Amino acid sequence: MTAKSNNSIPLPDDAIAVTNYYDLGRYLAKFAEGSLDLVLLLGRSGSGKTEAVKQALGIDDHHKSGALYIEGHAQPFGLYQSLWRHRDSPVVLDDLDRLYANPDCVRILKPLCNTRRAKRISWLSNAVAAVPELPTEFTTTSSVMLIVNEWRSLNGNVRALEDRAIILWFNPTPEETHRKTAEWFDDPEIYRFIGSYLPHIPHLSMRYYDKAKRLRDAGFQDWKKSLLQMMLSDRAVAIVAGLQLDPCLSSDTQRITQFAAETGQARATYYRIKANLPVPVS
Repeated sequence: MTAKSNNSIPLPDDAIAVTNYYDLGRYLAKFAEGSLDLVLLLGRSGSGKTEAVKQALGIDDHHKSGALYIEGHAQPFGLYQSLWRHRDSPVVLDDLDRLYANPDCVRILKPLCNTRRAKRISWLSNAVAAVPELPTEFTTTSSVMLIVNEWRSLNGNVRALEDRAIILWFNPTPEETHRKTAEWFDDPEIYRFIGSYLPHIPHLSMRYYDKAKRLRDAGFQDWKKSLLQMMLSDRAVAIVAGLQLDPCLSSDTQRITQFAAETGQARATYYRIKANLPVPVS
């Protein structure tokens, strides 16, 4: 069965809510040391969950680590070979939905995600003969981390995972995500601008910072207005905030006229929204 989070996203009933990076790191450290054998990590895209997992396991861009990181586009036979080469090492499967869309992947993942200490994985086809030393079956003690952006109990295979896995729902606040981003993002102008709007951003993605930098560096003078449209889910709020940044509008009279033209709403709504917005950051 599934429940809904405070943000109306379907969640398994026994999901553990994790709202900060410190607590997420505690769970990831236990997984890295092998104390947690099967973990399902749920969280919105842009929260930094995948990077946190890679950091905990020492996985860099070249996968130079004892752990195995597999993305959803992996092919079944390649998955089998990788699991054999990294047998007994931690395994991270990112984008579970795509992996479970392939029946051949499912046949591998079902035994791999069993919570028995030793799991027997097999590949019964002639393809094995073409790879020296690759057996038709092997035993592994790998612990498994599954990373997904949203959860749907679509079939029996997925429901079985719900029953066995430790399920973490990573849902940091915008303030927490902003604080964490400061550890790697080094553009003060963009960082301050996003920070000034945190109370109005329902779900802050770390990707907004990079997108803003790319827009500004490409020469877009109105990059702040574009960024507000990305971050603010309330269209009226995004428009009012953007109007404050428009150099062609020098008075509220002009801004109200533009606001009414774009939204059909009255000046009272404009002033109510403006009163709750921060002073524009230059």
